[in-house]
Amino acid sequence: MKTKGFSLDDSLGFWVYRMHTQWVAALRRAFLAAGYDLTPEQWGVLVRIRENEGMNQSRLGEKAFKDRHNITRIIDLLEGRGFIERRPDDTDRRACRLYLTKSGRAVQEALTSVVLSNYGSALKGLASEDLLTMRRILEHVVSNLEERVQ
Repeated sequence: MKTKGFSLDDSLGFWVYRMHTQWVAALRRAFLAAGYDLTPEQWGVLVRIRENEGMNQSRLGEKAFKDRHNITRIIDLLEGRGFIERRPDDTDRRACRLYLTKSGRAVQEALTSVVLSNYGSALKGLASEDLLTMRRILEHVVSNLEERVQ
């Protein structure tokens, strides 16, 4: 039933959110099946650190789209499991730099193959042109939304 001309089932945001939640759940199951008790969110933080080793926590939060409290929680958890290490910042005594440990790098690499396998399954049947169009459209919508915030 539509509510004053609006149907949730016709909302792009609803479908993007639904896809995201389904994808996260599928990845979590795949990670556990592969023997890794790590969330997709934690894996994503490992990826961002690997892409920019030595960045500080604030920058990592921006790159991973996490607020200060969530990124602190994830960093503490990953550090406690021995996947990352904090090193003092030479220029700012209040800050630290983040680096993957050897085991963190190994877990991130192993789970990347799991992610790629799931990526292929989720996008099965879509033409590469469709994927490029979908990404272009989503980038456009994100850009529009980011302009509204500024």
